[in-house]
Amino acid sequence: MKKTILLFFFIVFLFNKNLLSKDNAPFILNAQKIVNNHNKSIVIATGDVEVIQGKEVLRADYLEFDKIKNKAYVKGNVSILDENGVVYFADYAEVDKGFKNGLTKNISILFPDNSKVAAASGKRFKGQISRLKKALYTACNCDDPNIKPTWQIKASEVVHDSKRKKISYKNAFLEFLGFPVAYTPYYSHPDPSVKRQSGFLFPSYTSNSELGTIIRTPYYYALSPYKDLTVEPMYISGQRPLMYAQYRQRFGNGEVNIEGSFTNADRRTRVTTYSKRNRGHLFIDGKFDHNDYWRYGFNVKRTTDDTYLSRYLFEGASDRLRSDFFIEGFDDKSYFFATGIATQVQSSTYQSSKTPLILPSINYNYQSEKTKIGFLDFNASFLSLTRREGADTRKISLQPIITYPFNDNFGNRFKFQAKTTLSSYMVSHVQRTGKDDYKGIQNRLHPELLFGWDLPLQKIQNDSTFFLKPQAALILAPNRGSNDEIPNEDSDSFEFNETHLFTSSFYPGNDKLEKSNQRIDYGLNFAINSQKKNLSSNFFIGQSLRFRKNHNFGSKSGLDDQLSDLIGKIGFGFGKNLDISYRFLMNKDSLFSTRRDQFTVSTKVYNNDISLNYIYLEPTTGISDEREELNFSISHTFNNNYSLKYSIKEDMTHSGGLLGQRLGLTFINECFTTEIGLVRSYYLDREIKPNDTFLINFTFKTLGTFSTGRNISN
Repeated sequence: MKKTILLFFFIVFLFNKNLLSKDNAPFILNAQKIVNNHNKSIVIATGDVEVIQGKEVLRADYLEFDKIKNKAYVKGNVSILDENGVVYFADYAEVDKGFKNGLTKNISILFPDNSKVAAASGKRFKGQISRLKKALYTACNCDDPNIKPTWQIKASEVVHDSKRKKISYKNAFLEFLGFPVAYTPYYSHPDPSVKRQSGFLFPSYTSNSELGTIIRTPYYYALSPYKDLTVEPMYISGQRPLMYAQYRQRFGNGEVNIEGSFTNADRRTRVTTYSKRNRGHLFIDGKFDHNDYWRYGFNVKRTTDDTYLSRYLFEGASDRLRSDFFIEGFDDKSYFFATGIATQVQSSTYQSSKTPLILPSINYNYQSEKTKIGFLDFNASFLSLTRREGADTRKISLQPIITYPFNDNFGNRFKFQAKTTLSSYMVSHVQRTGKDDYKGIQNRLHPELLFGWDLPLQKIQNDSTFFLKPQAALILAPNRGSNDEIPNEDSDSFEFNETHLFTSSFYPGNDKLEKSNQRIDYGLNFAINSQKKNLSSNFFIGQSLRFRKNHNFGSKSGLDDQLSDLIGKIGFGFGKNLDISYRFLMNKDSLFSTRRDQFTVSTKVYNNDISLNYIYLEPTTGISDEREELNFSISHTFNNNYSLKYSIKEDMTHSGGLLGQRLGLTFINECFTTEIGLVRSYYLDREIKPNDTFLINFTFKTLGTFSTGRNISN
């Protein structure tokens, strides 16, 4: 039977500066046998020895404590669990001199994340520094001694500073699958309990056919628990070096992120190479909560020139860079949003001089609770657009809406909606066909009425659910059309699809009005779901009938006649193995001719994940060119560790071609991830030429990532 006594002393074990010393709490010693020898100067405990203080526990087969020498000895299956969940194992240990110094044999440490340190022997100094001889470190599972871990670091000496939470190595070899692959005379990293600490991160390597070899050597500064800085010099064999930096800071009510880069290098067009010039970029974004109802933020994206980001393979590269600020307020019934937007064009496809400065754009929405006459909505907006070339617009819009929904006893659902839009435009430099540019003020009042109806029907038979919903809407509005004194700023791009049916206008904005907008929309939804067979299907088809022909829309828009083209959507689901969807705009005059096709397939066949997306669009309102594009990807999983993925993107129009290809191999286990890939880009714009980029990422758990700086999985 175990004996239990209270001891006045404490024990500090190797590698734990505060072990068994918290708050001078009493010790509880449990053992099968406890005796006092030599005038009670020596306490000996044997058999299932257990020392407990607070959340810290020491276990061993044998414990001896010499009160005179102030020295403790423990041996036999020694283990210590500290309050942080770290477990220490040893065959033998002794500690003395106030238990701040000591030595041990066959020591190992198990961290909560399953990373491990092991050594033949070790010493502890000043209650802080632990020095291990002939040691190794790994974050991999290695329960079977006959199986080598995926990776481990072997070193002649490992030093653990428990105060600084840092692990350092001397004469360190990185072994991968049992083979040494790298050597360094000195290396250090934070111990696994540290989330962030200053120091060098793994370098990254990229090989690009245009730029050559790119090597990045980032250094991370943990300035405080709330802010950090990463400085990343970049060596580029085909150009001059580049410096990149990122700063992040959290506040009590928000955060700020800043990143930028700088270099002095050539800038080329297709025919000309400019002399060396300063090039770089600056991205700044911030978001803050003022209180529970108001928040604000900003986003700045600028470059020295429009090809810089793409040239140097930065993730933020796009056709246009948007800089903006916003103020947002909301409560249960209302919403306010104000913003200003400036755009920097990055592609030769767009004209910078015609890209507007939006300052400001203000929107307000209010929705009431249901009243006797229904729901009351009120929308108000103000917009200011300024261009170096083209129309300038100042617009204010007020829009009250009344919506009254009701149901009858037979399941019919009805909706009445009355909407009026009052808009005032102050415009200049508006180009008109065959006329001088217009400058002046235009006011417009446009009322709209909508009567909607649908009848949802549902039937459950055996394990299947059948759903059917016919739907219709009557829309009435005056015959107005659009005049050429008002520039079309919010309805330039238009695509007739199922989301436009049963709404008061097919245009997404208010600048452009339909010349004839008295119409009836009708459609049918049908769906089947079978839980037993794990099958699902859905179908929709709809059409619009106008009272008279509308000449606002293009000849291929599907709305150029009184009777519109047919809009449809079909979908099938076969559990988790296959999903198919098809959206179409079918020519009403020829049921075998379509103006738009969008086909998507996602399937899993054995260990293969396949995705295909095809889209075809005829030129229509706001879209001057035909579009036909194919995206395809396939990923094969060999086992729980290995997978291979290939993707391709192609422009299938007559003047098109391949847009990009990507091939990547991934290996992943509990402590290591590898991604190796090749990206081929066919993009051509001034100095940006088709190129190949070799990608490689190695992620070692707890150590960091050796990478190319780009995500292979995209």
